[in-house]
Amino acid sequence: MGEMGVAEPTDAALDVELIDVERVWRELGPGALQLAAAMVGPHDAHDIAASAFLRVTASANWVQVADRRAYLFRAVRNEAQNLYRTRARRWRRDLAAVRPAIHADQPIDVDVYRALAHLTLRQRTVVFLAYWHDMTEAEIAEVVDVSRSTIHRDLRLARDRLRKELS
Repeated sequence: MGEMGVAEPTDAALDVELIDVERVWRELGPGALQLAAAMVGPHDAHDIAASAFLRVTASANWVQVADRRAYLFRAVRNEAQNLYRTRARRWRRDLAAVRPAIHADQPIDVDVYRALAHLTLRQRTVVFLAYWHDMTEAEIAEVVDVSRSTIHRDLRLARDRLRKELS
């Protein structure tokens, strides 16, 4: 007995729980993976399915769930929605970081936005600071907190990528 009279789980009890979780994964895992692949694509499917499975099996309610397949599939759907929401927030935040102030006399160039979207976040940051704020590489390095040579490389790679995308 542990503290306050609560029985500690034995190794045998833990083994039974692990075997049950493994059995449930073997039964329900392939369906959860297929659902996740249909919702988010094959690259993120395993992460979504595994995360949902770990979340539901760690829940205290898992033992009492009557339809575990439906419960797991709902959890997969929720994980996929969380992924989409996270990516949408990140996309909006990244676009806001590189978007210049739009004036009525400036035409919006969709090709430039598309080209910028193909850059990494740090490359977009470097381009934004260099061209919209007229900062030097040394100033950008101080703001971004990386070495000047890294800023130089990122700016060169970003220019090359933008030149390629816009030509």
